Amino acid sequence: MSFAINRLKLLRPYILSHKKQVIIGSLCLIIVSLLALPTPYLMKYIIDEVLANKNLRLLNIIVLLLVGIQVLELVFSFLTSYLFGIFGQEALTSLKKNLFQHLLSLPLSFFDRNQTGYVLSRIGEVEGLNFFFSDIMVRILIGIFEFIFSLVILFHLNWKLTLISLCILPLLFLATRLYSKGIRRVSREVMEKGAVVNRQVQEALSGVDVVKVFSAEERETARIHNFLEDYKRASIKRTVTFSLSSELLSLIGAAGGFLVLWYSGWDIIKGSFTLGSYIAFSGYLAKLYGPTQMLASVGLSFQPAFTALQRVSELMDLEREAKDSGIKLSKFQGEIEFRGVSFSYDSKPALREVSFKISPGEKVLISGPNGSGKSTLVKLILGLYRVSEGEILIDGYRAQDISLSSLRNRISIVSQNTFLFNDTIWNNILYSRPEASEEEVEKVAKLSGVEEFALKLEGGYQTVVGETGKRLSGGERQKIAIARALLKDSDILIFDEATTHLDKESERRIEELVNHDFGQKTCLVISHQRQDIEEFDKVIELEEGQVTIREPQNAYSLSDTFGDDRMKA
Repeated sequence: MSFAINRLKLLRPYILSHKKQVIIGSLCLIIVSLLALPTPYLMKYIIDEVLANKNLRLLNIIVLLLVGIQVLELVFSFLTSYLFGIFGQEALTSLKKNLFQHLLSLPLSFFDRNQTGYVLSRIGEVEGLNFFFSDIMVRILIGIFEFIFSLVILFHLNWKLTLISLCILPLLFLATRLYSKGIRRVSREVMEKGAVVNRQVQEALSGVDVVKVFSAEERETARIHNFLEDYKRASIKRTVTFSLSSELLSLIGAAGGFLVLWYSGWDIIKGSFTLGSYIAFSGYLAKLYGPTQMLASVGLSFQPAFTALQRVSELMDLEREAKDSGIKLSKFQGEIEFRGVSFSYDSKPALREVSFKISPGEKVLISGPNGSGKSTLVKLILGLYRVSEGEILIDGYRAQDISLSSLRNRISIVSQNTFLFNDTIWNNILYSRPEASEEEVEKVAKLSGVEEFALKLEGGYQTVVGETGKRLSGGERQKIAIARALLKDSDILIFDEATTHLDKESERRIEELVNHDFGQKTCLVISHQRQDIEEFDKVIELEEGQVTIREPQNAYSLSDTFGDDRMKA
């Protein structure tokens, strides 16, 4: 029980933030319930008094009263649906927004373990919480009131028949208890298998180029078909379980009605019970069984909703990055030091006792073959991962003591795998510093070479690049990424295989930027090539997670590093 209450606490702020709508909607629902209470008794008067005594005046009064009640019920029912409908959608939207924000704040390791499609499906499970933001909870409370009121009237009309009717209630709760656990289990299974299907579909669509190159359309379809079949079987199982439980509840309720009909029929024939009393009794019996059946069906409907709440809570409970805690620095000098740093991916060592020091303003080449730990080293500097052993210092401060927002605001990175948003060239550049002026954007566009190709396009800087920038070439995407990094105006710049897609002229432009425009900034250039040259202040060679430091006299040539595969003589 305490576990369930803790989960429900997640919903409290979303309900309280819309309490005005909830209160007014609840009052409207209470009015609807009160208006419905006199109707069965008025029907008794029509049959036993009006029709029996041919009282037209009383007939007119009661019919007008019933019409008035119906109109008022219609108005207040609409208001109830309207207010709770708005409340439900606003609460779900707020919850989705907060969940998305929470997911973005999770450490990178979470996204390493979970594919995008799977995460998107988990966000979609928020829709299952609509149950908690509907009028159902208020209806339960009103149902309890209706149950008590109807029970009093039923005892007044016929106490023996009422006791017979009450014998059905334990069967309703027994049936509910029988199916509740099963529905919760199959609901969780359906949600999980649905998330897996979305993950597989997203993966296939993301890699559609590879699928087509290898003519693997049928293979991918067959693979996803298997996951769809699993999802289908789980969905059918849930549907059948729901249907059986619902029909069983209806059968029990109908059995109670038949029992009342049979017993009251005997009393009517004997003259000890009037037809009007039977009509009224049946009406109030529906209000007795109605709340009971509603509570029973709510118990069943609650299971998938609570399962969704559990799964959403699991995501919200994940520890996020403490982005704003720690020392806040507005500027870095650019000193970076690794002291005995080790790091592992799932027990697989990536770096082993790495130690080196980079002075402010130095131009450093980080070299090594694929898989040697170059990119891992960069992610550790950016705080995307935490070291297993040792410590990283920035300007003498331990990296873990610096707020992540400060750390990442003062470091720019241009990587080989450039990601662009499906937006304009201008907005993709502006992404790193939205408050930048038009002049600043144009300046970095010119420095990076974006201006050369952007102004030739029909839309210029307002050209939409397409999903992940697919409408542009690899080199053009890379230039936008460089412009984005330049606009950020950071104190430390990292070029992670950044010139892979660039032509020779563009490579020379980047070389010029590193040597001259970034003279006071610390620059790390990551490359798997190993040509000997002189422009770097330091070369850090990585091999199987361990480093070798080379001083300037044994260093590499910057021009060769930026793309020239020929060894210098």
